[in-house]
Amino acid sequence: MELYVYSSDMVLQGIVEKIASLIWTRRYWTCGEFKLLVPFTEEHSRMLVKNNIIMKRGDDEAAQIRYVHITKNSQGLEEIEVQGKFLIAWIGKRIVKKQIITKDTTQSILYRIVRENITSPNDSARKIPNVSIATDDGDTGSGRIDYTSEQYTNAQLAAETAAKAAKLGIRMRTDARTGAHVFSVYKGRDLTAGNTAGNAPCIFSQEFDNIVEQEYTNSIENLKTTAFVGGEEKEGIARKVAEVGGTAAGLEREEVFINATDIVQEYEKEGGEKVTLTDPEYLALLSARGAEELEQYAETLSFGSKVNTFANLIYRTDYDLGDRVTCVNKRWGIRIDVRITEIAETYQNNVEEIDITFGESLPALLTQIRQITK
Repeated sequence: MELYVYSSDMVLQGIVEKIASLIWTRRYWTCGEFKLLVPFTEEHSRMLVKNNIIMKRGDDEAAQIRYVHITKNSQGLEEIEVQGKFLIAWIGKRIVKKQIITKDTTQSILYRIVRENITSPNDSARKIPNVSIATDDGDTGSGRIDYTSEQYTNAQLAAETAAKAAKLGIRMRTDARTGAHVFSVYKGRDLTAGNTAGNAPCIFSQEFDNIVEQEYTNSIENLKTTAFVGGEEKEGIARKVAEVGGTAAGLEREEVFINATDIVQEYEKEGGEKVTLTDPEYLALLSARGAEELEQYAETLSFGSKVNTFANLIYRTDYDLGDRVTCVNKRWGIRIDVRITEIAETYQNNVEEIDITFGESLPALLTQIRQITK
């Protein structure tokens, strides 16, 4: 394992080869992070400083150091601990300065959030150098939606929320040779048992001897099935409220109110053009916000497994971040198609461990697979 360390403008500072431990956590629609522990040396101390950038050999995902901690124990052992986040976190350095109200694909909306606030903002001081938007992303097939961002919300939060609702992945691809960072939107492969894309299925099951241990949990502790979304409040005018997901009834119905006063019926476009939404158009925007918020209140299922990595499935070849796979336990009557949303790679004492989290809504699924490679 080798880690390449660069300055914030991608000038190589050196290579870290002596690693006590590294946890490198990749996430599909949210920002990844890392935690590194190395012996203290003058060279390590010089390289591992805040704002420097770390990349693994052969990888195009980079992370920036945000935390440095040096210790010396009673036996005289000195170590440096550094932590940081993947470069997609740079989006979080900006807010959504101008509210976005549109009907478009989620992929295009994500590009717009980044373009208007990071790569091509009206104020040049808001531009982040060497960051661009991918021109080679494939079509993710995300349908057109009614979308309204919260004005002045954090741009990373806006992007992650939109990506999660559409089951899309976001990442920053870094070219160490040119120093370019490219914001990219993608969708994982369909590797489920019944996929029609012609992909080889990826199935985790004891029948294939790739499962060592399993556990299953089902919870409706935070479940909400129906949302009432309240729009802007105007004196003397009845507040418009949209109902979302109202198919459940009786004891099966769980209600929640969502305050969406930031969604206005009259607004100005760039250039000063005034726009007044019709009532159906406005209610559609409120409904879209409600559907997005209901994602946070879905039923939770967990299906955890320890995987035998010497079996038939190879990480990054047979499955990877963002892919949808199938998990099966016939005795328990469980068969679930689910997306990989997080992969934590751990390197310690010449042992590689990979913890995989599966998670989707409708039904929401948080599944952890512990995979150990010796």
